[in-house]
Amino acid sequence: MARLGRGRVGLGIGVVLATVISGCSGPPPSATSKAARGNVVRSGTKVLEVVPIPRSDRALAEAVKAGSLVQAGLETMKVQVAEPAEGGQAQAVREAARRQPPAIVVEAPAAPDAELDKAVAEARAKGLLVVAVGRPLGEPTAGPGRLVVIAPRPFKASADRLVELAARNATNGGLDPKSGALVIARPGADPFIDDRAAALKEALRGAGVEQVDEAAVGDDAKAAAEAVAEAVKAHAGVTLVLAADGASLLAADQAMMSLRADRPFVIAGYTDNETSARTQSSIGEYAAAGVYATDRLFRKGVNVVARSLRGDAPADRVEVDTPILESGASAGLARPRDEPLGGKREPE
Repeated sequence: MARLGRGRVGLGIGVVLATVISGCSGPPPSATSKAARGNVVRSGTKVLEVVPIPRSDRALAEAVKAGSLVQAGLETMKVQVAEPAEGGQAQAVREAARRQPPAIVVEAPAAPDAELDKAVAEARAKGLLVVAVGRPLGEPTAGPGRLVVIAPRPFKASADRLVELAARNATNGGLDPKSGALVIARPGADPFIDDRAAALKEALRGAGVEQVDEAAVGDDAKAAAEAVAEAVKAHAGVTLVLAADGASLLAADQAMMSLRADRPFVIAGYTDNETSARTQSSIGEYAAAGVYATDRLFRKGVNVVARSLRGDAPADRVEVDTPILESGASAGLARPRDEPLGGKREPE
C-alpha cells in the first residue's frame, strides 16, 4: 500500500478531466490551446481564472488543476487554469485581469513576491474579487475588489493529535515515546511544508520528548527511505518518526519495514493520499495520518467564488481542516507485512 505515494493523482487525472469536460455543454476545447485545455465549458457563464504557483512536481500540478476543474464542474462554472509562463504569476494575474473574469484565484508562493502583490492590487483596483490560496496577497486595504484568503487551519491541533497517537502506539508496543523523535520533510514540497514540520517539532517538545532531530528527503523514493533509515540508526533513542508530507511518510514506512527487527519505531504524519493512508492507519501501520492536500484549498477557493456569484458574502478568511485518520486504540508496533491479522504464522 505504502508504495502508492504521490501517484494518487497520476492514474485518475485523465479520467477526471475527461469526465468533467465531456459532461459540459458547448464545443470541446481546441487541442492546441493551453487556455482551452484548462477550461470547463459551460454556456452563459464567465470564466473564473486560476493562477497556481509553478511546480516541478507534475503530479501535484495536475492534481491542483484537476481539483479546480472538478469543483468548477460541480458549481456549473467555467474555469481557466494558467500554465507556467514567462513573467511568472504576476504576469499571469495581469493577463487574467484584462479578461475581466468574475474572480481570480491566486496561489500564494512560499516566499513573498512584491510584483505578484502589485498585480493583485491592480486586479482589485479594477473591482475584481481575488481569492488568495494559502496566505494574503497585497495590501488588505486595497480595493474596491475584495480579497478572500483560503488557508489551512493552523497545524497545531493536527500536529498535537498526530504526536499523541504516535506516542500511544509506541507505549502500546513497549517503546518509550519520550526517548527521542525524528521529524522528516521534503523541502519545497508545498508552501506549507515548513509550517507543518515546525508544528510537529513543537508538538513533540510539548509532549516531553527528550531529543527531537530532523532529516530532509528528496524526490527519489528509494534514496529517501535509505536516508530515513540511516537517520534513525544514527539516533539511538528515536522511537517516533513524524513526517511533514506524503513522500516523507512513505519513506518512513519503507525505512520501518527495513529496520523492523533491529530498530522498531512508530510513524505518523501528513499525507495527500487519503485512500492509502486510511488503509495504513486502519491496520496500524501508521499510528495516524493527517490529510493535507493542496488541491483541497483550490476546490474551496472555487466554491467561495461560486457562492459569491450566487450572492453570498464569504468571510475574509476561510480555513480548511486537516482531518486525522487514526489507528485503533489498542494499536502498537506495525506488524510485518507477511504476518496475518490474527498474529504470527505458525511454522509448517
